[in-house]
Amino acid sequence: MSTSKHIDKICMGIILFTLLVTVWFLNGKAFGVSVISGEESDGGFFTEKDQDGAWDTKNATKIVLSDDGSAINGTGAYVYGNDIHIIGAGEYVISGGLTNGKILVEAERDDKIWLMFDGVSIHCEEDAAVRIEQADKVFLTLRDGTENSVSSGAAYSEDAVSANVDGTIYSRDDLTINGSGSLNVTAEYQHGIVCNDDFIVTGGVIAVDAAQDGIHANESVRIKDADFTLSAADDGITVSNDDETAYFYMESGNIRIPSCYEGIEAVQVTIAGGTIDIVSSDDGINASGNS
Repeated sequence: MSTSKHIDKICMGIILFTLLVTVWFLNGKAFGVSVISGEESDGGFFTEKDQDGAWDTKNATKIVLSDDGSAINGTGAYVYGNDIHIIGAGEYVISGGLTNGKILVEAERDDKIWLMFDGVSIHCEEDAAVRIEQADKVFLTLRDGTENSVSSGAAYSEDAVSANVDGTIYSRDDLTINGSGSLNVTAEYQHGIVCNDDFIVTGGVIAVDAAQDGIHANESVRIKDADFTLSAADDGITVSNDDETAYFYMESGNIRIPSCYEGIEAVQVTIAGGTIDIVSSDDGINASGNS
């Protein structure tokens, strides 16, 4: 009988310990603890995946864009009309061009997507040329030595406007650009690159010419080892969320904004390194927080 009671106490102790650990992880922030997924955090502003622009295509789906009928070799994507729909996690090597079409990402909420640009030219007259509706995170990798371009028309369709799509590259979720190729973005309608969450760039030579903002993010803009040239009728780079946690952070690289209303605007602005050259009609850099 005493042995049975001893075992019961041990079992009760294990149950209580398990409950405490569960509560700790579910309510870590309430205790001042940050619960981090090891896969996606390196303790800094940039994860290992953010900085990995390696060109490994052995498991990738290959997509060749063409107005005469785009070709897909692999899984996770399909062609509808002149648009490419990407619906599954994984890597997609994209080459070729469309004169009026787009890449549309409609994956699951926890899917990570790699769009690997290998000499891409996409124009979409009435919508974003790259439109990310859902994914956990999208990585846009620019192959070394390639020139890539995306552009949009001056007036978006009723569907795009009602869905609040307002950029030539538009993402509702986290977006990272890496690699060492070049990307030209031309936005006749509103903004060049829009990200409703965190927008991170760790490589590439990127030029944006926009009717309004060059880069428009909601949560943060983080830059490392990238080269930007931004021309904008409104802000060169803006982080629009008024929350005190919204910020702009630059660790290294170059930013040239030869024409804008305001150069860089965010609640918090941190410039840890790099070179910035701004010609603005109003503020060059506007840290709009209270402190």
